[in-house]
Amino acid sequence: MIGGMEVTLGLVVTCAVLAASERATRRRKAEFRHTYGTYEGFRRAVDEGRVRSVRRDRGEVAAIKAVRDRHPGVSLRLAKRYVQEL
Repeated sequence: MIGGMEVTLGLVVTCAVLAASERATRRRKAEFRHTYGTYEGFRRAVDEGRVRSVRRDRGEVAAIKAVRDRHPGVSLRLAKRYVQEL
């Protein structure tokens, strides 16, 4: 049986991890807005031909990775959206 101290410690650690995750998400979103402004600004910054080539030769997952490698402030969700909209 788990004691009260272990449960409390578990809750404190969980809360700390969630808080750090939320701060990282806010920071990433602020960086995206500062760099690109909007999703359309991001689309204009991406080398569409290169991403199409990677998708054709190596698949969608590789194309998403290529987008994120070149634009590290972009979330996985937006990189995936961009590749799927090509």
